[in-house]
Formats: sequence, structure tokens, C-alpha cells
Amino acid sequence: MRKMEARLLDGVRGRVVLPDDAGWDEARRSWNLSVDQRPAAVVEAASAEDVQAVLRSGVRVAPQATGHGSEALPDLEGAVLLKTSRLREVTVDGGVVRAGAGALAGDVAAAAGEHGLAPVLGLAPSVGVAGLALGGGTGWLSRAHGLTCNSVRAFEVVLASGERLRIDAEHEPELFWALRGGGGRFAVVTALELEAHPVPEASAGMLAWPAERAGEVLEQFRRWTWDVPEALGAVFRYLALPDLDAVPAPLRGRRIVAVIAAHLGTEADGRRLIEPLRAGTLVDTFGPVGAADLVRVAGDPEQPIPTRGDGFLVRELDVDAIAGLIDDIDPLGVLELRLLGGALARAPRGHGALAKLDGAFAVFAGGAAVDASARAAIAERLEELRERLAPWTAPQALTSSARGIDRARAFDPAAWERLCVVRDAFDPDRRLVSAYA
Repeated sequence: MRKMEARLLDGVRGRVVLPDDAGWDEARRSWNLSVDQRPAAVVEAASAEDVQAVLRSGVRVAPQATGHGSEALPDLEGAVLLKTSRLREVTVDGGVVRAGAGALAGDVAAAAGEHGLAPVLGLAPSVGVAGLALGGGTGWLSRAHGLTCNSVRAFEVVLASGERLRIDAEHEPELFWALRGGGGRFAVVTALELEAHPVPEASAGMLAWPAERAGEVLEQFRRWTWDVPEALGAVFRYLALPDLDAVPAPLRGRRIVAVIAAHLGTEADGRRLIEPLRAGTLVDTFGPVGAADLVRVAGDPEQPIPTRGDGFLVRELDVDAIAGLIDDIDPLGVLELRLLGGALARAPRGHGALAKLDGAFAVFAGGAAVDASARAAIAERLEELRERLAPWTAPQALTSSARGIDRARAFDPAAWERLCVVRDAFDPDRRLVSAYA
């Protein structure tokens, strides 16, 4: 351990934290508080040069910005947890956003929104943009513009050897291809350049009903999504909401179902599209929003929480099966059905390792994993969820699936083989630790 400490302290200007240090528990913390990360050391990089110094020290490295997705990581024993969360600079030049590896979706949305632009970001402002792009990434703009990873125009990386590069379609094209949706096992990203799209007008918001109306609302949602335009993104959610002041008064302490939607276009068109769903709601917040506010429409948590969840793709919705799950869903606190299709179903020219998603909807479910008993109960119910929806599940896996799911299933066989070749070329000694085997 002391040899490792000497190697790291010798070249790192940022913070190096070891297990005996006072700040150890905070430094090794994941965004998901139920994950107990136990690396040999934590380095909070202050610059790309710090990343180089860590990799040149010869240690195994697990790169991490926000800690989202950490539940899928393997054991970190003997590895350095390399945190890039301090690399948060964001600039906008024309229609391209340059974001440091620690930049959050909220940071990027705010910077781009000042120019009337929006990149393809996730549904939560707390998610790291680099991690989103490495794993694929979907958000409110995805049905119109595809996966986040295929909006990336360049990466700035440090290789396992310690070499620093800027890569794009012309410079190290195989590595550029692999990093776009293929995960973080090829190089450590220190910054990326992401295409942003003009969003002069947008409308978004949530419509909510009592959970007892789940079957009715689900059927309406299923029919409604058959022919909505690609400019509209939509999510159906079951939620068990706490009795807190932060929750709108009509929803506090209640079990609800909701449709959250965002439309890229005029307010009049947005209202016309959402009108078929508006009857009998407890809450209806749909209305005009700025481009920068799209990333907060879903109301996802912005602070670390203890949770456990899983996700997969389905070819179609079976309303009876899903409504039956909602009737007996405890201890899960959320069940989400995210509308896919549109540009997400088409492989764009020059795409990365993850070209498209072959499903009509993405399913996600999870709960508050406050202790071992809760984690076990949630895991059991998630397995039941997978089994009950198996007849409608698509063959393609999500790159964000929980540990134990074969991530090769997220790619076609030729793409997976190509990814393995790229890894052999750029990290032959397996120095980089990631969720991808």
C-alpha cells in the first residue's frame, strides 16, 4: 500500500485518499449509497495530467465520475478508484459542447440552453455526460436524434499506457467507434465534444393519476404512443411517493401512475399532442419549458440515494401483465416504461459500437435499498419482473443492466468481437476496470 501511495503522491496534484485517511468513506462513496466500493486508494484528479500520472504508475484503475452505474462494477480490490468528478468545465462553440469528464447533464444543459441548444442528455441532471455517452445514453431528444453516444464528435482520452490523445472519426477511428456506446474499458475519458441541437421551443411536464387507474392509463398510453411524432418523448411511471414537502401536495404519500412527456416544437403542437391524456388527472404540469430545463422534467433525484434497480427492452406492452405487476409491486418504488423508436431504431451513418435499440420500450424498475434485507427483497422482485415480462422481452440487453447480465447481448456478435479486438489493442494488460467483462 505504501509503495502505491508513493507512486500516486509523486505525480498527482489532486487529492489522494487511502483507507486510513479521515476522508476515506466520503471519497470512496458511490452515487448509489447502497454500493460499498472498496478500492485500494481513491484519486480525485484535478486535471488530465493527474489521470496520466495515475496510469503511468502501473496500477489497475477504475475510472468514475458521478458513480452512477457503480453497482455493475466488479470487485475493486487492489485497484485505484480514479474520480474525474472535478473535471467539470463546459464550453459551447457553435453547435458543439465540450464537457469535462466530470460534467453533469445539468451543467451541460444549462450551458447549451443559453444558446437555444440541447444535446441528447439523460432524464436526470445529476448523471455524468461522459458515462452517459460511454454506455449509449437516451433522453428527451433521442426519438428525434438517437443515442447520446452517436452525438459525440470527439473524445479526449488517456490510454492505459498513460498516453494522452484527442480522438475522432479521423484519428484513432477504431477507439472512437468503441467508446461510443461500448463502455469505458478502452481508455479513460477526460473530456468529450458533443453535438447540440437547436431547440427554439419545447413543452414538457407530468400528468398523474391514482395508481388504481393503472390499467386504464396504461392502455391509453399504449394506444397514444402508436403514432406520436419523433419530436415527442414519453415515459410511463408507477411511483410510490413519500410524504414530503418537496412532493406536490396532491401526490404526497400516494401511489400514482404518471405520464411524463416532452415535445420539441411549438406550444400549440405540444398541447394538441398531449390533449388525449389530460382527463381526470391529479396533477397536470405540461406546458412550455426552456431547452435547459428539459433535463429536469422527469424530476429524478439529484442527490445520492441507496437504490437497487434493473432494466431491459421489450418489443411491446402487455397492459394486463404490467398492470398486474403494479398491483403487487412492493418493495419496488418505481416502474418505468420509456418510449423508444424513432431515431433510436435506426443505425445512423458513422455510428459507434452501440448503433440503435431494438425495442419499443425500455423497462426500468427499482426501490430504496436501505439495508441488506431491502436489497434482497428488491432483487427477488426484480427477478420476478424479468420472468413475468419474458414473453415480450427483446433479445438485445441494455448496457446499463445490473451485474450478472451478459453485456455482449447489448451488441450484435460482429460488434462485440470488434470491441474485444479494440480492447486487446489499447488495454492488453487489462489495467482498466469497468462493468464490461
